Amino acid sequence: MPEQSRENTTEQPRQIGWDVKELLERLDGDEGFLCELLVIFREDTRLNLEKSRKAMAERDFDMLARAAHTLKGMLRNLSMGAAAEAAASLETASRENRGSDSKELLERLEKELEGILPEVEAQLAGVRS
Repeated sequence: MPEQSRENTTEQPRQIGWDVKELLERLDGDEGFLCELLVIFREDTRLNLEKSRKAMAERDFDMLARAAHTLKGMLRNLSMGAAAEAAASLETASRENRGSDSKELLERLEKELEGILPEVEAQLAGVRS
């Protein structure tokens, strides 16, 4: 029984990975604007992940916290809940100079983004069609 509960907890963040419906409602159904936001998001995410990896390698926790903060804001604005929470946790760990936690949380954030970015690409392909 405990394993089943743990599995459900693990699956829950995937269910809230990206709430496109909620985001489109906030954008009054403007798919063109959604497309613009996603193009910016895709590029900014790439840049901030590069900054995060560099900061982690250099153990520059201030830079890592700033990059995580930026990612957190973008992810929350785009209704990408699980990734936003990973970025928030990374920001907190970085501000507290918790190196091993920061490393694990950066990896978690990267995994969350690996799951979202194909969805972003699919959304962009659907909007452009």
